[in-house]
Amino acid sequence: MGIIQFPMRKGWKRVHRLVVLPDYQGVGIGTLFQDDVVKKYIDDNWNVNCTTTTPALVNSLRRNKNWTLKRFGRVKNTLQKSMEKMYGAKKRIDKGLGSSDNRVTYSFNFKN
Repeated sequence: MGIIQFPMRKGWKRVHRLVVLPDYQGVGIGTLFQDDVVKKYIDDNWNVNCTTTTPALVNSLRRNKNWTLKRFGRVKNTLQKSMEKMYGAKKRIDKGLGSSDNRVTYSFNFKN
C-alpha cells in the first residue's frame, strides 16, 4: 500500500494501491493494515481518503466504523478536468490513462 498526496486538496493524503496476495484476501488483513497506517497520518493531522472500484474493498470499508462513504457513482472526465486545472490548457490526455469512465467508484474518508 502506498499513501500519496491528494491532488489539489491541501491537507489530504490518499490511499494508493492496497495489495494483498490472493491466498490472504478476504480475511481482513488489508483493511487492518490500511487502518493502522492511516491512523499514523491522522495523528500527524492529515485527512485521508480511499477511492476504489474493488467490490471486496468497498464492502469491507462500508462495514468498517473508521471509514465514511462520501461519494459513489460514475464520474466522467475527472482526470481531464484535473489536468486542465493543473496546466490551464485543454491538453488532451489518453482516454485509458487513469480514467474511471464507465466504472463505479467509491470514495471513503477516514473518520478523525
